[in-house]
Amino acid sequence: MDGKKNLTHKSKESFHPKEKVKNKMAANESQKDVFSVYARSFDKVKGTFEKTATQSLQSYTNLSQEVFSAWSNFVHTATTISQNYANKAGINTAIPETTVAVVSETTDAFVKALETNNKVVQTAFDATIQNIKTVNQNANAFAELNQNIINSWISSWKPRN
Repeated sequence: MDGKKNLTHKSKESFHPKEKVKNKMAANESQKDVFSVYARSFDKVKGTFEKTATQSLQSYTNLSQEVFSAWSNFVHTATTISQNYANKAGINTAIPETTVAVVSETTDAFVKALETNNKVVQTAFDATIQNIKTVNQNANAFAELNQNIINSWISSWKPRN
């Protein structure tokens, strides 16, 4: 929830949790009330998480690229060295067509499994994102309902002039 609005305001104005209240926060900067201290602390931690998450994802991407590059280089180098050795030694490297077919089918099945796994993971991420959006929307509605209840109670308990 991004609700930062002071809950003790006197008007019957509706509560908007997503509304940015930077100007009110600036006015409250000198105050040491629990809400302004909490909001500043939360914003600082959230900002650090956002910054470090981006850096970590970039580092993960860079590491993945290096691992795949090294893996590819190793496999191709090992294959080339083995092929050169077999050719120089006069070893017959021909294999039956059925073996080629089995290797090809196994490779295709493995690639299909990787692609299917990726689709499952992406679907799970999409569902999780949608669930978080739903929770956030419900939390905002719940916060607005609570704010309206508080406003109603406060207005009933206030002495009328």
